[in-house]
Amino acid sequence: MACHARGRAPHQPGRALWARARSAGAYRPVGSVPGTAAVTCPQPPVQPQRGVEPGVAHVTEPKGVLPMGQQNGVLRIGEVSRRTGVAVPTLRAWERRYQLLDPDRTEGGHRLYGERDIDRVRAMMRLLDEGWSAAAAARRVARESATVTPLRTVEGSGEHTASDDLIDRLEATIATFDAAATDSLVDDVFARFDVPRALDEVLLPVMRRIGQGWEDDPRLIAREHFATNSLRPRLQRLLRSAPTTARRSCIAAAPQGEDHDLGLLAGCAVVAQAGWRIHYLGIRTPTVALEGSVAELRPDVVMIGSMFREHSQDFLDGAPDLGPAAVVLGGAGFAAEDAARLPNAVVHLGSLSELPETLNRALKVGDDVG
Repeated sequence: MACHARGRAPHQPGRALWARARSAGAYRPVGSVPGTAAVTCPQPPVQPQRGVEPGVAHVTEPKGVLPMGQQNGVLRIGEVSRRTGVAVPTLRAWERRYQLLDPDRTEGGHRLYGERDIDRVRAMMRLLDEGWSAAAAARRVARESATVTPLRTVEGSGEHTASDDLIDRLEATIATFDAAATDSLVDDVFARFDVPRALDEVLLPVMRRIGQGWEDDPRLIAREHFATNSLRPRLQRLLRSAPTTARRSCIAAAPQGEDHDLGLLAGCAVVAQAGWRIHYLGIRTPTVALEGSVAELRPDVVMIGSMFREHSQDFLDGAPDLGPAAVVLGGAGFAAEDAARLPNAVVHLGSLSELPETLNRALKVGDDVG
């Protein structure tokens, strides 16, 4: 993924969803308000799990999460699937065959899962990625007890927060090209935060720092490529976990000539968590191919992400025919006035967590025009 300074638009504060900061060429952090956070309840202090040895899976967890059997689950299995990227049938098979999950039961017999279940699923996924068989990985996770490390988050103060600590640690592992440590830390970020906060508060700020680094020294571009390739599979997994029966659908693409799509992919992950079905076309999508996909799939919304003004303007100059679909334009390549150049279009100017609301607003614009 080559990174060039050519064609950048001037910086506008408050702009960007899936883009680098225009002035510095770095991925910009976006808002920190979660879009689809799971409901959590106050819980007693963490207690050590009896009968389990300290483990090596090292899945850290949020403050207040209890050991298996005492976690006061509040999550349905669909939410566990969305937050881990593992399909519901697979989760049920792991619970049935390996007792990987330990849900609480309501009086009506419904299963409710907790943060500990999510941590165990993520630990299982790491072992599978390392080549373990499912049975062996499940036995390993069952033997190991996560080390509880409460977050120290101090809002509104100058103190170093848990997010800052994760950013520092991730930047350090990326700088040394340590794939295993980077993957483990990314897992930890998603275990501690829901998807919008993980991206807003840690992962995109890391990309911003790395981008600023190669602006000063182009030899550091390799770090950005390494970091991008570490994050991309996680975001793609989140897209695949979106419900296939979702009522609303969205086609997402970067226009012809646009090589950078990590921010667009991150935005799609947030939208998928909000219950949308995503058809992701990715970088360098020819307008004619986009038009064909829109005609075939008939999405509710078409989402276009562009970093560079030259690519966004080439796309708009081509007057794409996107049918009756609502259109959301986002990224540093688009400006607010671009909404007037396409029917049913809005430009996203808010935070990542606000993107689902922008899609809903685009639908209302289309209804008003219709």
